[in-house]
Amino acid sequence: MSKNAVAVKAEESTALAIPSELEQFAGLGMDQVRTEDMSIPFLRILAQLSPQVNKRDGAYVDGAEAGMIYNTVENVAYDGEEGILVIPCYYNRRYVEWKPREKGGGYVNAYDVDDKIVHSTFRDERGNDVLPNGNILSNTAQFFVLLLDKDGTASRCLITMTSTQLKKARKWVTQMQSRTAVGKNGMFVLPMMSQVYRMRTVEERNDKGSWFGWEISHARSLQLGLETEKMRFQMGVEFSSAVRAGEVKVKEDQGDMPTSRINDEDVPF
Repeated sequence: MSKNAVAVKAEESTALAIPSELEQFAGLGMDQVRTEDMSIPFLRILAQLSPQVNKRDGAYVDGAEAGMIYNTVENVAYDGEEGILVIPCYYNRRYVEWKPREKGGGYVNAYDVDDKIVHSTFRDERGNDVLPNGNILSNTAQFFVLLLDKDGTASRCLITMTSTQLKKARKWVTQMQSRTAVGKNGMFVLPMMSQVYRMRTVEERNDKGSWFGWEISHARSLQLGLETEKMRFQMGVEFSSAVRAGEVKVKEDQGDMPTSRINDEDVPF
């Protein structure tokens, strides 16, 4: 065994010992941190025009290509063909109001699906739903998930789907609702955070162009007999509860702005 190998082993051993030594100081220095001070990572598909794939852009991510999955907080891109593993924890749908890019762009507000503003739009020549004030209203499915990294850690993230991907969102929700079990009171729908899904990206096209979209498949059920899996399930339950209670604030940015619809067949749920 080389000296370098010995050194690496020693470093790994030290790294494993550190967390237990620090446990008594858990959260120290973060007592003033509030929910609004944190940003939940978005997991989004990189497109040909995404700044992360442009080597001359300051937002460029080394090795990033269109079709990869980008983590907006960690600033890393994952292989779209291999995909990522996620545990869905909470789903909702919102209508998000944006200023058009030609007017500077930017997030304005988000509304519940039954808000009266949803019925005040008209369809422009680009296929966008436009409000009387000229802003765009985007029908957006939101999936709050736990991203499972290869090192075994789980992190809270958000996946949003609009336009052509709304059909994928509907299929995913249907797939989750179809997973059932039989208990002492009969059949019931399994909690969504009890399941793991793999999310890949695939190229899609029609006569208006091509783009990358989501491909979602069921990977496995959590093995709640294992302590690590039980902890992931509990983390998912807590994440779901926090979102439902309004404790998780979504901060949309320019990367979520709609451009124009590629598929006119897309309709709300």
